[in-house]
Amino acid sequence: MVWRGSPKVKDKLFACLTYLVPILEVFPFGFYLIGLFPPLAVVFVGFLPLLQIYYFNIGGFPIISLAIFIWLYAGVAQNPRLIHFLRYNAMQALLLSIFAALCSLVLSLLGMSQQALFGGFSGNFAGSSNFLLNTINSVIFLFVAGSSIFSVVQCIRGLYAEIPVISEAAYSQVR
Repeated sequence: MVWRGSPKVKDKLFACLTYLVPILEVFPFGFYLIGLFPPLAVVFVGFLPLLQIYYFNIGGFPIISLAIFIWLYAGVAQNPRLIHFLRYNAMQALLLSIFAALCSLVLSLLGMSQQALFGGFSGNFAGSSNFLLNTINSVIFLFVAGSSIFSVVQCIRGLYAEIPVISEAAYSQVR
């Protein structure tokens, strides 16, 4: 459904670009699936330079990803001078990114980190934990990447993407 008029081409483009953040944030969750399906690696090979920039750390602190997050929130999603379509999509992209970051935090608190995929598992779980971890990571990756791709397609069409719970939260945050 299109609200408040139809967006211009540049607004659609900028709205699509906001969904790079959740895709970059969820990329580490997709290592197992990319290993299983090599053609999927071809799709994501274009993101490698962006991943190196996005995950650049200064003293262990992710300064670039934090700066992008703050700029998207304060400069785009909460800027009343921009059109609603762009602000809504920026907030929805940020919420998808927050979901991926929270999943990563919860998994690391449970002792199930992405490093378990590339060697021995050092958690308190049994041998099937790699299967459990791979399944959880794949579901998170598919949800966030799939929602982002769906939202990009909807942005191109000039429509608001409706993702349960996420869209409601984004709409309530954007005046």
